[in-house]
Amino acid sequence: MNEFISNDQSNTLTLKDIKKMYKDYFNYGQVGLLDKFSFAKEEIIKAKGVYLESSSGKKILDATSGFGTQNLGYNHNEIVKARVDFIENENLSFSRLFFSKHIASLSKNLSDILPGELNYSFFCNSGAEANEGALKIAYKYHGGNRNIVIHNKNSFHGKLIATSQITDSPEVSFDFQGALSTLSINLEDLDDVEKILQENKGNIYALILEPFSASLARPFDILKLEKIFKLCKNENILIIFDEVYSGFYRTSNLFYFMNNKDFVPDIITYSKSFGGGIASISGYTAKKEVFIKAYGKQNDALLHSSTYSNYIEEVYIANKALEIFTNKEFQNHLSQNLLRIKDKIKILENLDNVTEITGDGFHWGIKLKDINILGAEKLMKTLPIDIVKDPRFLEKLYVGSIINLLFNKYNILTYATFNKEIKLIISPPLIIKTSEIDFIFESLNNVLSKNPLELISKFVKDAILNKFK
Repeated sequence: MNEFISNDQSNTLTLKDIKKMYKDYFNYGQVGLLDKFSFAKEEIIKAKGVYLESSSGKKILDATSGFGTQNLGYNHNEIVKARVDFIENENLSFSRLFFSKHIASLSKNLSDILPGELNYSFFCNSGAEANEGALKIAYKYHGGNRNIVIHNKNSFHGKLIATSQITDSPEVSFDFQGALSTLSINLEDLDDVEKILQENKGNIYALILEPFSASLARPFDILKLEKIFKLCKNENILIIFDEVYSGFYRTSNLFYFMNNKDFVPDIITYSKSFGGGIASISGYTAKKEVFIKAYGKQNDALLHSSTYSNYIEEVYIANKALEIFTNKEFQNHLSQNLLRIKDKIKILENLDNVTEITGDGFHWGIKLKDINILGAEKLMKTLPIDIVKDPRFLEKLYVGSIINLLFNKYNILTYATFNKEIKLIISPPLIIKTSEIDFIFESLNNVLSKNPLELISKFVKDAILNKFK
């Protein structure tokens, strides 16, 4: 029998050991995917605020916010204190049989800050679970008499069996078995929306969309959203807003849809920074009429639950995060940062190598100009044939070279999305200082001003060709 590795022994593992264990026991392909980047050569030993510290002594400014989980920065003092206090006071961490003041308080607080009749909440573990819970309550609302859910082209709602079927992104590149009747349409083509609704009249129970798409870094058109609301209301189709990524001030409001008071969904889903960066919690909140009709009777009260839907400790942390997000001093800090970032974005828009910048608040996507194939022909011949089969290979290589240079030269961590559009994403924590915002955008200006083929050549030389020697 192999020797068990304790937590103390884990702390002594080398990065080489860790990668081998990933390959042998966790995720084989992930190692090859990440190893092309310089940040994969670092092991993070500390995370605080907007910075990560590696074992080699690097102090890395994280402009990814942990993919949206760290809106308050890593290990926020008040969040950590709340966790410690909860444990030290020997609180009941989980129960389905006793009423919890913390679950009651968090539910009420969400009802108070959300508009309209969004009053009833359910808490679970991940964004995908929240989205599946929202679909389930919408289906039950119609008594199982309607079968179709509509979602947008290029949408991203999760990677579970059901949510992968309402995700239209290259990130889900395999067709898993079906569990839902779904229609993927371009929701911004209003003629097509109206046509689909009429063709399936009386059989559509929900329409789910992202008011702000994090993977595209693009908001949904407000005027078209207004028309969709009217169409759905006429057909009694429930509208679900997925704000898993864009919520908790990642965009320019608590939730992006709250930028327009006229649009209140029937159900909203959320996750990511809901747990203040350390608690694994998500949820959905439904209008009173939806919840009461679906789950209001005693026989229906337990139709939807999950292992961690009554995890009081996570709820306690989420309530502390909500308290911080709604603090007036914090709000003032947000307002200053929003103005600073918008000013910096305007400067980048004028760069020759930038074709478009989209986004809102603290989440922006930079679309880069197409690479001249003729100029890259010589470089392509040096690479293994399998690598260059991807028709978007050069785009990915270009954005990868930018990510690598930002890390190597400026110690800034960024990432890219590979949905319909390939974009470099700039998404720093909300607690970032103005001087750090300036540093990120000055560094971006320097890197994006460089010749694309020179950047790509260096990236290939430093990261890719070494794998095939």
